[in-house]
Amino acid sequence: MVSRSTKNDLNAIAKINLACFHGCASSIEAKKWTLCNFRAFPRFQYFVIKNNNKTIGYILWYFKGGWRKDSVLELEQIAIHPQHQGRGFGSKLIKESLKQLIKYLKKEKRKLKAVLITTGTEQGARKIYEKALGAKMVAKIKKIFRGDEIILARRYK
Repeated sequence: MVSRSTKNDLNAIAKINLACFHGCASSIEAKKWTLCNFRAFPRFQYFVIKNNNKTIGYILWYFKGGWRKDSVLELEQIAIHPQHQGRGFGSKLIKESLKQLIKYLKKEKRKLKAVLITTGTEQGARKIYEKALGAKMVAKIKKIFRGDEIILARRYK
């Protein structure tokens, strides 16, 4: 089940972040980062996916460019706990959270113009973004973070 996160989900999100990403030095930092983004609602919006009532993954969406009528979303981060990877949860989380955000935009009398994603070239995440979103590579940035990064985009009419 995919749902918008609540404050009760923040510890699980921080733990999954630590299990999936090596850039965060400690659980304290992961919790601070998670809380900071959570408090930035509605600009940043977390969604979680649960399996048997346990949070196994999260996605963080970011509204770019303010509150324009045509909105651009960035998929800031997605993580599925390593024990649950490779079983379709990531695709489901992307698709279902995006549907909920599109409904949110309609309620706000806005529409989705584009989704942007930045990911490392050494990561296998590109395939999930292409499949789940129909995103295409639009740019490559050399030697940023731990290596080269690519920017993918999906435009909407």
